[in-house]
Amino acid sequence: MNKIRWKFTSPTIHLLIATCTCLLLSLPCQAQIDYFSSISGLENLLRTEEYLLQSFREYVRASKQHLQTLESELHRIEMEYAQAARNAENYLTNPVNVYRLMKRLTNDWTIYEERVQSDEAAQTFLRQMNEYRETLSFPSTEDFRASAAALARLQETYHLDTTQIAGGFLNGVKYGTSMTWQDCFVLGKQLFHLEEYNHTKMWLKESMQRLSREPYYRDPHTFDYVEDVAKSLLNLGDLETALKLSDDVLSLDPTRSTAKYVKNTILTPVGERKPTLTTNPSYYHQTEEFETYKKVCRGEITASPTQLRPLRCRYETNNHPYRLIAPLKLEEHSLDPLVVTFHDFIDDTKIATIKYMAEPRMQRSTVRDVVTLSKATDFRISKNAWLGYQEHDYMLGMLRDLHDITGLDVTRCEKLQVANYGLGGHYEPHWDFYLDTERMPEGLGNRIATAIFYLSEVEQGGATAFPNLKFAIKPKKGNVLFWYNLHRTLEGDYRTRHAACPVLKGSKWIANVWINDITQPFTRPCLLHQDDEISKPYATIV
Repeated sequence: MNKIRWKFTSPTIHLLIATCTCLLLSLPCQAQIDYFSSISGLENLLRTEEYLLQSFREYVRASKQHLQTLESELHRIEMEYAQAARNAENYLTNPVNVYRLMKRLTNDWTIYEERVQSDEAAQTFLRQMNEYRETLSFPSTEDFRASAAALARLQETYHLDTTQIAGGFLNGVKYGTSMTWQDCFVLGKQLFHLEEYNHTKMWLKESMQRLSREPYYRDPHTFDYVEDVAKSLLNLGDLETALKLSDDVLSLDPTRSTAKYVKNTILTPVGERKPTLTTNPSYYHQTEEFETYKKVCRGEITASPTQLRPLRCRYETNNHPYRLIAPLKLEEHSLDPLVVTFHDFIDDTKIATIKYMAEPRMQRSTVRDVVTLSKATDFRISKNAWLGYQEHDYMLGMLRDLHDITGLDVTRCEKLQVANYGLGGHYEPHWDFYLDTERMPEGLGNRIATAIFYLSEVEQGGATAFPNLKFAIKPKKGNVLFWYNLHRTLEGDYRTRHAACPVLKGSKWIANVWINDITQPFTRPCLLHQDDEISKPYATIV
C-alpha cells in the first residue's frame, strides 16, 4: 500500500502542529494497544480523527483568511508600485510617499517575512531576502526615524492638517494614495519616541479614526492596538479620547486589563495621576524669530507695500560689453541690504553637468560648530558636494558671469557647494558670513556676498526665507539669488539672516557660490563713515 504523504506549506503549520499535539495529549492514554488485531478500540481512533479534522478545518479556514489578507496586501503594494513606476521622480518627491516607502521596507516587509517563515517556499524567500539585504539598498533605522521627523517638521511649519496628509493631500493638492490606519499608528508611535507629543496625539487619533471604518474594527486582534493608543493618549492628556477607546474595548471584552487601567486612571482624582507628557522645544524654537521664519515660509508674512514701492524689475548690463548685447533680467527684493534675483542665469545643459559631477560626491551636510569645525545636525537636513571651479569650464563660466554682472573679483572664492534637499530638507535661519574670524578660510577672508544658483524647480516649499526682511524667494530653475552678507565696513550685516524652508513636495537642488572679501578693496571700497549700525539690533535673536 502506498503511503499518503501530507505536505503542508501554509505559514501557520506550527499552529496546526501545536493544536494537534495538545489534542493528542488530552486524549486518554491506552497502554500497549494493538489496533490492527481487533476492531475493539478503533472507535478511539475515529474520535482522534474527529479532533484532528476539527483542528484541520479551523486551520484551513484560518489559512484562507490569511491568504485573502496577503492577497489584499499584495494588491495594495502592487497598486502603489505601479503608481510609482509611472513617474518615479514625481512619486519620490512626495514626502508622504517616501515615508510610506521607508515604512514598507523597514517595517512591513519584515512582517511579511515572519508570516511565511513556516512555508517551504519561505526558505527560498528568506534566502533571497538575505541576498537582497546584502546587495540592494535598504533604509536604516535612522532613515526611518528621520522620515517621521520630517513629516512632523513639515506639518508644523506649513500647518498641515493630519487628516489631509493621511488622505494623500499636501496643502490641498492630491499627490498620492491614502495612508492606512497602520501607517498612522506606526508614525504616531515613532513621534512618541521622538518626544513630538503634540503630533503623536494627532496621528494616533487619526489611526483610530481610520481603524473604526474597517470591517474588522471589532476583531479582538485589533484590541491591542486600540489599548496601546488609549494608554498613549492618557499619558498625553487627551483623557476624553482615551476613555472612549477604553470603553469601546471593554464593551466588547470586559477582561482587557490595559483598557481597565486606562479607565480607572482617568476616574481617579487629578492629584493622584502621573503628570502629562508635554513637548519641550529647544530655546530657539520658542523664539519670535523662529515663529516669524515659519510664517514667512507659509506666506503669512510678506513684504509690506512700503518695502515694495521702491523695488523694480529691469534689464541689467553693469556696463559690460557682452551684457550690453545680452542683458540679464534683474528683480529687486531689497535695496538695503541688496537682495536681487538674476533670471535665466544658467541653462539646463550646464545644470545637468554640475549635478552629474556632484552626485557621486554627495555627503550629509554639516554646520559650523563652536567646538568642532563641522557636524551633522537636524538644524540642517541636506546633502552636499564640493567642486573645484577649475574642474569644468561651465563652473568657471559661472564665476565669470557673476563677475560681469556684479563687478566683484571672483579670483579667490571657496569651492562651489552643490546641495540637495530631499525629504522635508531644510536649513534653519543662519548667517553666511563667519562670526568667528578665526574660522575663516585661510587666505580668503569673510564671505562678502552669496549667490545661490537654483538647479531645479520645487513644487511646494523650499523657499529661501529672510525672516528679518519679511520675504521668501521661491526656487526657479536657472535663476540666481544674490545678496551682500557684509557692510562696506566688512562687518556682518545681521539683517541677512536667512533659511531654507522645508521642501514639502519636490527635490531642491542648489549651487552656492561664496565670494570672499580678500580681493575686493577696489571693487567694493569702504565708505567714509560707519554703515553697520543699522543691522546691529538684529544680532540678538529674540
